[in-house]
Amino acid sequence: MERKQADYSNLDERYTIQGERYQGQQYSHIYYTRLHHMRTLLHALVPSRKPHLPVTTVLGLEEGKDCVLVGTLYKHMKLKPSILDEYSKERSAIPLVKPHNFMHSDDNLILEDESGRVALAGAIPPAAYVTGVVVALHGKETSAGNFLVEDVMEAGLPPQTVLPSINEDKYVVFVSGLSVGSSTFNPLQFQLLIDHITGHLGDENEQAIASKIVRVVVAGNSVHIAPRFLNGQTVAAKDQPRIAEPIKELDIMLTQVKLFYPFPSKFASLTAPFSVVDLDVIYFLCSWWRHYL
Repeated sequence: MERKQADYSNLDERYTIQGERYQGQQYSHIYYTRLHHMRTLLHALVPSRKPHLPVTTVLGLEEGKDCVLVGTLYKHMKLKPSILDEYSKERSAIPLVKPHNFMHSDDNLILEDESGRVALAGAIPPAAYVTGVVVALHGKETSAGNFLVEDVMEAGLPPQTVLPSINEDKYVVFVSGLSVGSSTFNPLQFQLLIDHITGHLGDENEQAIASKIVRVVVAGNSVHIAPRFLNGQTVAAKDQPRIAEPIKELDIMLTQVKLFYPFPSKFASLTAPFSVVDLDVIYFLCSWWRHYL
């Protein structure tokens, strides 16, 4: 059964850092630029959504007066990791409890612009937003100094590029959370996945579906490295094989896909950091990888 083909262009060169070094740069200009461009889009919504309301700044708020406020959200998270907490944990005789996630019922939102910042309350649940989102808010300042939100206006998505249509189905497989090397990793399940992708599993109908897979994207958390090796300390020579072993196992398993998805080599060896390539697999490297390198 012949496998479907699809053209692929690698467009990630523009995100590659070329010889730049960190010299204490700050990221405030990124937030300022985002707010500057998004404000124009949000101001254009006000005449049609809230034509009777003035648009003001944080500094220009008046208690009890309805208005529209445009700014960048900051989400204050009680459980967000802090370097000070890490320092305290190292010096504490009693181990700190590690949270299951960083969400907490006491999280709250703050809106900020060039003139200042104000805490938000009302119809804007913190769980629905993250830091960095630019919004326009209808509301009024309360006697407590908060901004009581009645409505939220968002700029929405930018104009989308029209994609060409195709006359047949083609699939892209996204894989994440393999966690090779962890106690929860199941080699049999991973092998069944590879057998399905390569068309060695199931009857003719399932193999026909597998033949339409044109790309495999490994999207993160592919290997598990023990946290004690990721604390920034030098890894002892005896422990280095333990770090490399999950990567080698992932390498061996994905090499089976290599025969079915020819792809120009990006990496040449384990230290580069994967020798699995010559695959038609796109790697979004896990966040832990920067610690290992």
